[in-house]
Amino acid sequence: MMRVLVVSPHPASRALLSRFLDAEPDVEVSATGEPDDAFACIKENKPALVVVDLRRPDEDHPLFLGLLRKRHPSLPVISLVPGRLRIFDGRSERVREAHGDTAEALHHLMGSVLQATRDLLAQHLLRMLRPPVGKA
Repeated sequence: MMRVLVVSPHPASRALLSRFLDAEPDVEVSATGEPDDAFACIKENKPALVVVDLRRPDEDHPLFLGLLRKRHPSLPVISLVPGRLRIFDGRSERVREAHGDTAEALHHLMGSVLQATRDLLAQHLLRMLRPPVGKA
């Protein structure tokens, strides 16, 4: 089982993302609305991926994202920001556009989150299965 941590201050968003990602095989989802709880979860049992919802500009979570990237620079992160999906694989970041407030736009956004999650978890598995290189 690969762990995914969902961080969102909004219960409805947290529940939607958790339910959506929990449907994936071999994925265990935990969720929190508090940055301090998220750091405690990461310290206790490091997830393969963190999904952070930053779509509300009045929230303090951009600071959390900066601290997360500083403390765990190789941890893959998917950030939902207004109009975009930022996907960081531990080395580089790519951005997907995700505009609109309609049901169709939400469906497109969730499809993009799901595809990015699958891609990042596949990369995580490859890193785990790759033989170590270096001195014995």
